Amino acid sequence: MSRRFRWWAVLVAAGLALACVGGVASARIVVTNGVAVGGSTLYQSALAGFAFANKSYSNMPLGEKLNVSFFDSDQGSPHTFTILNISNFWIQNWSTFSEAYLGVLVHKNGALVNATANPGETIHANFTAPAAVGYYEFVCMEPGHLQQGMWGIIAFGEAVPANISLGGGSPGPGLAVFIIIGTIVALTVLALVLGFAVGQRKGSEHEMPPERLGYPEPLPGEQPPSPPPTPPRAP
Repeated sequence: MSRRFRWWAVLVAAGLALACVGGVASARIVVTNGVAVGGSTLYQSALAGFAFANKSYSNMPLGEKLNVSFFDSDQGSPHTFTILNISNFWIQNWSTFSEAYLGVLVHKNGALVNATANPGETIHANFTAPAAVGYYEFVCMEPGHLQQGMWGIIAFGEAVPANISLGGGSPGPGLAVFIIIGTIVALTVLALVLGFAVGQRKGSEHEMPPERLGYPEPLPGEQPPSPPPTPPRAP
């Protein structure tokens, strides 16, 4: 293979590999939603990959003092567990809202609880549950975390409404991602094979025929003549 076409094949393969890595990196893993039902203590954890361990809480007691135990298991970033003080409130797509809008909501309405934990830290807090039946949205206030899917619903005196989708964030790698990765791998192999084949062909075109090297071209069925012996060197 000629050097020129070998480098073209390497560059194409490298570009496709980078595209594959970018696609995988942009694809994030979905954490299974945990559900805590009733009780006087809310146990919550922040996970790596911008997720809460518990996505919803149902049938929490009304008007009682509730404890919060919030643990940040994400070693890469601090997180908050903030319950917005807005009843029956749910924004389906937080990615369309800015951090400024979230700040306005908290400044205007306050928060039932706002616990901030650093990596590896557990924060304990408490608050008084609302007296009326309703559900509230909780979020992470760290910049960009809410848009990545760090939110959930807590319902007092009722179950989380069935019409609320708790998926949140970006979906994990599905069939489409695997199809894309498979296609990229196939194109990478194809680029290497084509680069090798073209390089071999170009190299054969530049090979000198035997007659140009001083040897007679053998006839069909004949063995090619052996090169003349090298004369001995003078002492």
